[in-house]
Amino acid sequence: MNLKISNHLLVVFFLSFLQFTHAQDKPLEISYIRNSDNSVTFSFNKKNPGSTFVILDFNQLTNSSSSDIRRTFNGSAGVLTTLKPIDPKKGIGFSYSYTYIDGNSRAKPELDFKYIFPFQNNKKIKVRKLSYLGKKFGNTDPKNWTSFQFLTVPNDTIYAARMGEVIKIVDEFNPDSTVEYDFSKDSNYIVVEHDDGTLARYGVLKKNSIMVKLGTKVYPLTPIAITGSYDKPENSQLRFSVFYLDDDITELNDSNSTLSNQKHYYIYVDPLFYNGKDGSTSKLTDNTDYIAYCNNDIIEAEMTKREKKKRLKE
Repeated sequence: MNLKISNHLLVVFFLSFLQFTHAQDKPLEISYIRNSDNSVTFSFNKKNPGSTFVILDFNQLTNSSSSDIRRTFNGSAGVLTTLKPIDPKKGIGFSYSYTYIDGNSRAKPELDFKYIFPFQNNKKIKVRKLSYLGKKFGNTDPKNWTSFQFLTVPNDTIYAARMGEVIKIVDEFNPDSTVEYDFSKDSNYIVVEHDDGTLARYGVLKKNSIMVKLGTKVYPLTPIAITGSYDKPENSQLRFSVFYLDDDITELNDSNSTLSNQKHYYIYVDPLFYNGKDGSTSKLTDNTDYIAYCNNDIIEAEMTKREKKKRLKE
């Protein structure tokens, strides 16, 4: 089998899928306005819901003193900071740059949280653990690197493994059946943010099969998509990982970063999964079969009372 790699892979996969810098189609944009009192207010607008960590650097600054911004912001729009003039009769001079990455730098991951397999109840699942491809280029593994490949039949339904909000959707790629691939950057995926700040990535999805929208609240066993493949239908699979943003970020990789020297900003989680009809939990072992299990208590574990009542009515 072949490993499909291109320069775009640097941004999409080896930067842990979610880092963004300046691009033509920016998920986040920063603008500013000059106020009547000579202060300057910086605001952001972003396309995707969920948490975003922003670094705003002032390369030059006159008639004001302000520390650079390194902070997590939520929502689609808001104020980053307001610069105050030292001399209120004069304007502020400045130049700035910014980078950003999906995730919450204040995440408090529940490392013992129990996930369900993202498949229908009682389904038998073959699990393989994936190696980090960046090591082929001399890089080191991200912290606690853990990622799974679930082997499936074609057109299998994928369900949410935990309650959360859909914060990113990529749905534009068709498989290439001319060659078999170990990995391709050109695959569809969604990302779900959980209440504890962790992110779950569901990858290799069939084009036009995604059943959720940005901002959708999903619960365990909420159907979200159909399995796809990089190449032939018989190589159908789901690639699944859980991770969260490191709380010690001072700068992000720039355009000069390479596969061998780039830094990692996500810490991965090796989750516990419910397995079998007895509802036991375990961490996953490579090349092992498991049985998907879920019940009503698991579905409602993170729900509020209002959400439980709404579900009961539905």
